[in-house]
Amino acid sequence: MLSSWMIWWLLATGYTSVPTASSQPPAQKRVPPGVIAHDTWQATPPVGYPADAVRRNKKAGESLQFHDLTVTVKSVAVDSSGSAPIDVATLQLVAGSSRDERTVREGSAFNWNGRHLAIVAIYGPGELGAGLVALEVSDIASLPANIATATTAGGANMRLRIPHTITHVTLHHTGDARPLRAEEDPAQRLRNLQSWGARDRNWWDLPYHFLLDLEGDVYEGRDWRFMGETNTTYDPSGHFLISMIGNYDQQEPSAQQLAAIADLMTWALRTNNLPVDRIGGHYHYASTGCPGVHLRRYLEDGTLRRMVQERLDKAK
Repeated sequence: MLSSWMIWWLLATGYTSVPTASSQPPAQKRVPPGVIAHDTWQATPPVGYPADAVRRNKKAGESLQFHDLTVTVKSVAVDSSGSAPIDVATLQLVAGSSRDERTVREGSAFNWNGRHLAIVAIYGPGELGAGLVALEVSDIASLPANIATATTAGGANMRLRIPHTITHVTLHHTGDARPLRAEEDPAQRLRNLQSWGARDRNWWDLPYHFLLDLEGDVYEGRDWRFMGETNTTYDPSGHFLISMIGNYDQQEPSAQQLAAIADLMTWALRTNNLPVDRIGGHYHYASTGCPGVHLRRYLEDGTLRRMVQERLDKAK
């Protein structure tokens, strides 16, 4: 049975059927014209479950707020008492007058005060995101039974699709070790990213909503009505995530690519009724150089905002 929250969300976002794990979002989903559809490039369909939830990467000493619940990561350590060392985190839980403190293992999950908490990952030294604890906290009433009763966090197929309202349009690059080359198939880069994200980061789909290749062609990533992912500590909730495939510390964007970025940003602002000052880059919200020095300058000198404003003005 659907919770009242889920019924509200399905109606509010225009769903006419209930999305399930390993199913594509319904056809009613709006995407910009000319976008290369997800099912034409994907390695596998997106997985996961829509839910009333939040997911963040937190360092020791930081807190995560979810409705009336505050989860604080008090410490991170390695438990060597068993047959193999395992990362653990000590969490402090506070909801009204209820308080608890638990030491939890990486990959575990538990229920507390009507909430389901999954410790998706604890990244150790040498790992991407070292020192961060990936927490997913949800309202039990919004979950399918297999998630609500789980004592393990599970992999990508058990992750939650978190609905959000777009408030910012944010530019990224995929930050690959080498630039995208003209002779390469960009769709293969997307398949590699999707597979790596599921295997190594427990992501239910690509971390970005739309991705652009060298020709300025736009590929559909995860459904933009659901929150994206990050390897950093910033909160991607509310961000419409546009990513350039490749490494823009090493390669320069072309005029064709900049025009495609501006077109996509214009669509995102118009669709979500936002002003041009909501355009930014990943580096505005986290300690990162993303989307690379050769894209950052077009954000910093106002070029992209001017291009977008011109398009908005023409449409009036």
